[in-house]
Amino acid sequence: MSNSKRVLVLLSTYNGECYLEEQLDSILNQEQVSPTILIRDDGSVDSTKTIINKYIEKYPHRIIFEEGNNVGFAQSFSELLRIAYESYDGFLYYAFADQDDVWEPKKLLAAVQQLEELSADMPVAYCSNTTLVDKDLNFIGYAWKDAEVCITKPRALIQNFATGCTMVFNRKAVELYVSHRPPVIKRHDFLMFQICVFLGKVVYDKHSYINYRQHGNNQIGKPGFWKRMQTRMKGRYKERTLELQNRYFLEAYKGLLSVDDIGLISRFVFYRENVFMRLSLLFDRKLKCHEFEADFFFIMKIILGTV
Repeated sequence: MSNSKRVLVLLSTYNGECYLEEQLDSILNQEQVSPTILIRDDGSVDSTKTIINKYIEKYPHRIIFEEGNNVGFAQSFSELLRIAYESYDGFLYYAFADQDDVWEPKKLLAAVQQLEELSADMPVAYCSNTTLVDKDLNFIGYAWKDAEVCITKPRALIQNFATGCTMVFNRKAVELYVSHRPPVIKRHDFLMFQICVFLGKVVYDKHSYINYRQHGNNQIGKPGFWKRMQTRMKGRYKERTLELQNRYFLEAYKGLLSVDDIGLISRFVFYRENVFMRLSLLFDRKLKCHEFEADFFFIMKIILGTV
């Protein structure tokens, strides 16, 4: 099989015994693509490592296992990217995978076919919609409506449309992530998304090729509006998550960004410095999601200085 059809799948595990076997089977059974799975365990204390070793015995040439200490999911995936870049250069494409999803047989093929049409000299990434399912794989809905997805540089500062478990990207994207990555990373998929939006290209597929399992802390189902507002006011409004994400991105990649892009990101990062910068952010239509609830919370965070 040609190099272009070989994909290194990066899988971080942590106490994933419940669903891991089903996910490994779905990755190994991809059609017309030859995936190798690079697994890093983030300090599991259940039978996760036993399951992995069982699969290594069955598929010794298709699974690579790295044990690690518990560093959290974002740092664990960042470590996987470093290992992949430094030790496994025989792949043109790489993919993130979560331990509890189930992939459709043509998930990787759909991504590779689109990425093959793009230049390998710039960082490119593929992402798609996701099918939300419950713990027993019963259909719940889709993560995105077509009208909600608008991948532009301004929008990439406030919203990550690339759900990590759908992402497939080229070696250039891995190189830029590893060689410039900031010391603090809140979301590995958001950083990869921003790298490719600002320095290359992201393609979005409205079709879903993944069953994104919702269970326990993984659920993204929505409680009532006022309950969500109360939750955000108590917690997330204090975090300045987006400001920090974009600050780290700007500091790490400033030398690669255009003057216009530096200006765009700087206006977002330093908006709290004076009222005029805050107002310019508040009334910038390019930053709006054009969806009432998302825009409402974004405006509130600007006013409170907690973006």
